[in-house]
Amino acid sequence: MCRSGRAGATDAAYRVRWISECDELHVLYRGYFGYTLLAMATHSGLRVALGGLIAAILTACGGGGSAAPFTSPTNAPGSATPQFVGYWVGWMQNNLAQVAPGIGTVIVSFYFVNGHSVVPGNVQPQNLSPQDIAALHQRGVKVLLSLGGADPANAFVFDGDVPDFEASLAGVMQQYGFDGVDFDDESGTQQQRNTALATLIPATRTYFDTHGMANDIITYAAFETPQTIDDAWVLAQPGVAQALSWINVMSYDYTQAENDLQLYAQIFDKHRLMLGNENDGGALIPSPQTLQQLAAWVKTNGYGGMMLWICNPEVATSAQIQAIEQGLGIGG
Repeated sequence: MCRSGRAGATDAAYRVRWISECDELHVLYRGYFGYTLLAMATHSGLRVALGGLIAAILTACGGGGSAAPFTSPTNAPGSATPQFVGYWVGWMQNNLAQVAPGIGTVIVSFYFVNGHSVVPGNVQPQNLSPQDIAALHQRGVKVLLSLGGADPANAFVFDGDVPDFEASLAGVMQQYGFDGVDFDDESGTQQQRNTALATLIPATRTYFDTHGMANDIITYAAFETPQTIDDAWVLAQPGVAQALSWINVMSYDYTQAENDLQLYAQIFDKHRLMLGNENDGGALIPSPQTLQQLAAWVKTNGYGGMMLWICNPEVATSAQIQAIEQGLGIGG
């Protein structure tokens, strides 16, 4: 077992896991919060070379590795059934329960983080109720609460008080019946964002696991490439990758979306990557035909699914919804 040189760190180890179903080799690092995916390879020759390299490293450290199959979180999407995720914005109309069939996860946007408190943001109170969420649950739809957003007024102002943050979040989730949380920190400074995400994502998973909420979902919105706003750094922090159920990649330039996901697949389990699409006011709103092609590419290549910003009925057209469903091979 290799001992980390970082002050105060516990013992750390590396593990090599081979996934025969998708011809992938994963290299994981075990830190305080559990295993984090460091690298993956798909070419057989590279697999042999990388496996030998890791074995040599482990031998030099006096430890050993294993080739046990990689296990995703129980609340992660399966590779055989791609997901359709939609962000529902709470400043439009009171129609949460009318979100189109076919969307399997609805993310209510946005609440804010004010210090260590989760507070209503631009979700209008009259537009959100436990009854609406219960109606979606009856259809088998999961409903998450998104924290943050791109509006400068939504900056993650996190004061470092993890226990009170988790208690505040749990209170809001229980009040409405949410199935999990989405971290969508797009404002404030880059350092603030990095610190908040690297702290709160694994801490929230630990809280869920120890408070009877182990099946609850944790996602986060990542910028279009891992290098755009340091998402590669965030995902490399101890416990972050393992804590996440999936990532919603904001690949809103659909001409680059496939490349964006391929970049993330180099550092994160591709079965937990959602290709994001914008349909509200952007210069590059994809046509239904393009959405269907992207969704089919996602399914063919074993990614987690598609994300749509926005899924409110007054914005998302039936043609857009049906195109994604057809590409993913879901729905009626």
